[in-house]
Amino acid sequence: MRRADIGLQAAGLLAAHAAALAVFQTWPAIDLAVSGWFHDPRSGFWLARDPWLDGIRMVIWRLSIAMVVLALAGLALALAGLRLAGIGARTWSLIALLYLLGPGLLVNGILKRFWGRARPADIAEFGGTARFTPPWPPADECARNCSFVSGEGAAAVALMIAALVILASLRPRLAPAVHRAGVVLAVALPAIGIGLRIATGRHFLSDTVFAALFVMAIALVLHRILPDRRRGG
Repeated sequence: MRRADIGLQAAGLLAAHAAALAVFQTWPAIDLAVSGWFHDPRSGFWLARDPWLDGIRMVIWRLSIAMVVLALAGLALALAGLRLAGIGARTWSLIALLYLLGPGLLVNGILKRFWGRARPADIAEFGGTARFTPPWPPADECARNCSFVSGEGAAAVALMIAALVILASLRPRLAPAVHRAGVVLAVALPAIGIGLRIATGRHFLSDTVFAALFVMAIALVLHRILPDRRRGG
């Protein structure tokens, strides 16, 4: 990717961050309205008890785990002079670092631990006892594993980016129909996973929006700083 293209993408991401912050700070009730679509005063977030939906969620989560294992295996082989599926060390490094720095360090290591935002199912508006707070600034309504931002949402976006990067590397060897199907699945499955986090009362819309933006920003930085030898990596 040319430096000018990266600059345009960076500007677009900065604009998206600013727009999301402005929207959710100006109209924080958007979070309540969207979560309210899936909440019943008598049965709560009833989709959270659906075993089929939980099964879909676990499939997507396990795909993320499998992607991390695949990236580490691919990186180890690349460092040993071998190429898994013909993909070089740079691609596998990008994927492994994306999961480490995004869902791992930033999301679960920092934000979810210290931001203090209560989950939808725990706030008074939906039958809990905690106070609803907007995504910014930090709050004191949750002690650990809090709502901002969505960990599974961040992992789902990392899965999407990883799959798209792999598909881009494999594109010369894939039939067009297979590549298109792969792109559709790479986008659809994480989108479903993110939607389920909202529908089951585990996260607000803004938790997932900012999770996606943060992970995409990390991916762009990694793409910019990782050395590119232009040899299939």
